[in-house]
Amino acid sequence: MRSLKGELNYNYKKMARLIFYGVLSVFGVALLTGILNIVFLISAAVVYVNTDSSYIYGGRVMEALHLTKSGYELDEELAEEFAQKEQWAMLLDENGRVIWSIRKPEELEEGYSRSEIARMSKWYLKGYPVQMRAWDDRIMVVGMQKETMWKYNIEFSISWMDFLKRTILACLFINFIWIVALAFLFTKRFTRNRERARIEWIAGISHDIRTPLSVVMGYADTLEHSEGLAEEARQQAAVIRHQSMVMKELIADLNLTSQLEYSMQALRKEKVRPAEIIRGVAVSFLNDSMPGELGIDVQIAPSAEQLCVNADRQLFVRVFRNLINNSVKHSGKSGSVEIRISMWQEKKKCDIRLEDNGVGYSEEVLRRLRSRKKDSPGENIRGLEIVKKIILAHGGKIRFGNGEEGGGYCMIALRKC
Repeated sequence: MRSLKGELNYNYKKMARLIFYGVLSVFGVALLTGILNIVFLISAAVVYVNTDSSYIYGGRVMEALHLTKSGYELDEELAEEFAQKEQWAMLLDENGRVIWSIRKPEELEEGYSRSEIARMSKWYLKGYPVQMRAWDDRIMVVGMQKETMWKYNIEFSISWMDFLKRTILACLFINFIWIVALAFLFTKRFTRNRERARIEWIAGISHDIRTPLSVVMGYADTLEHSEGLAEEARQQAAVIRHQSMVMKELIADLNLTSQLEYSMQALRKEKVRPAEIIRGVAVSFLNDSMPGELGIDVQIAPSAEQLCVNADRQLFVRVFRNLINNSVKHSGKSGSVEIRISMWQEKKKCDIRLEDNGVGYSEEVLRRLRSRKKDSPGENIRGLEIVKKIILAHGGKIRFGNGEEGGGYCMIALRKC
């Protein structure tokens, strides 16, 4: 059973990406909503500007109104503006009687009581929206046509407005948290479904390929050992068998990589001794190599000989096989490949270092090994990617680099039992 710490360490990058995508989706939706709102506001502003909603104020009328011997007279310029805007005006004396008017609707009276004046100051005058301006003992009333202006007086207590402001701020904060949480949950569910679909697709393709590949390998092996074929034909059969083995390993690597990436590889953990595994893998490589072709120097501190870790034995064997195989294949040397594996104990950790005398890792390979992105690994680092994912799945730490005197190295830190 996977330990909690191991699972947290392994899923750290995955959760970080998930949170990033969730928050990014929230800000993306918010940005799109903001753009749409801005477009709406600009459209409303354009319509408002193109709509002539201005009216003549009572103060202007009073300034343009002059008392003559024959009565009040209005400047011709303002009188024309009244006609253009289809507005009207009337001047009331201290008793509410109309002493002057221009374009006043016929349905309106020639005098108004104080209560009527009070009502029209807040509402309408028989459906006409009006604006009023008191001037000494007179009142200037400027009106517009019916249904051309919305007029409504709104009053609220200060305590209620304070409560409303606090409530709005609280609602905005709660809505933001709610949107972030929903976006995170939806993103997580979508990502989980996509990951599961990808794993199932890879597993299905791998299963479909495995059967015909086994048939190809079987026939190729039969032809390779057939004495009735010419030597050239048997060599071609050997190439087919070898390439089929390579394809089979690539399919296995693809399956394992996908399962480790999405935490779908069941780890059969047990107490294992890394020293035993390292020596066993090293002996296997030395037995399969030609004399003088490979040298492996295993240096294990006495205190680390019996050191145990909770790990999947088969996957740990895969780790050291991939590391040694990478050093052999990509050493870049024409002579003997020398590999040194060191292991020691440090506090509660088991430290392992594998280094070789090759040309080291290129900057591109190191960048891709250190990257948190899900880039498809190149063929030359597929094995190293699997090593990295296996160590992370066990809650360990891993680092790749180049030595000061040449060659590449891999540092592994595991929590001991």
